[in-house]
Amino acid sequence: MRTIIVMWGILLAGVGTLAAQETIVQNVQNTYKDIDNAVITYEQISEFPVTRREQTFEGIVYMKRPNYYRIESEQQTVVTDGTTIWSYNPFTDQVIIDLYQEDEQMFTPDRFLLNIPDEFYVSVGDRETVEGQSLIMLRLVPKDEHQFVRSMRLWVDDNRWIVRKAEVIDLNDNKNTYLVRDIQLNEGVEEELFSYQPPENVEIIDLR
Repeated sequence: MRTIIVMWGILLAGVGTLAAQETIVQNVQNTYKDIDNAVITYEQISEFPVTRREQTFEGIVYMKRPNYYRIESEQQTVVTDGTTIWSYNPFTDQVIIDLYQEDEQMFTPDRFLLNIPDEFYVSVGDRETVEGQSLIMLRLVPKDEHQFVRSMRLWVDDNRWIVRKAEVIDLNDNKNTYLVRDIQLNEGVEEELFSYQPPENVEIIDLR
């Protein structure tokens, strides 16, 4: 579920003053308050310094308020309807079923976007070009030192106030970089997407 989170990063800017930062955060929060559903196609690059491994894969996230999410990638499929959560690992042929519940280590889009001033210190960096787009870079540091995310950077366009790139470093120094390839907002997502039927001949582990 932590993957969901990062995709919904935000913010945008101009001058790096305190007043400008507050305006940026407020404007982005206002934008996302109007979002009922979204479909996000992304590329993820994961770097693990301990093992010196790097993985790159693509995925798609479906989201519908209040707590409907579906993440599909070659690494995993995670689906929740806000009550039950299904996690399918194609490499182990296992589906883990559990009750959905948020915890302090879990970011949902709403929690992340609407609580940035409360949970993160935010600073505005310089404008950078990312894959041909001129974006504003934001640095986010959690106020809680026990937070799973150690630091984060977001690159946002100033046309739609939507994140185009996010870089997250966790407490283990693993770095995940997300590039948003396409995003569709409020174009309709059917609730049927958030109910999961496990594939045939897989091991089912029900923890409910």
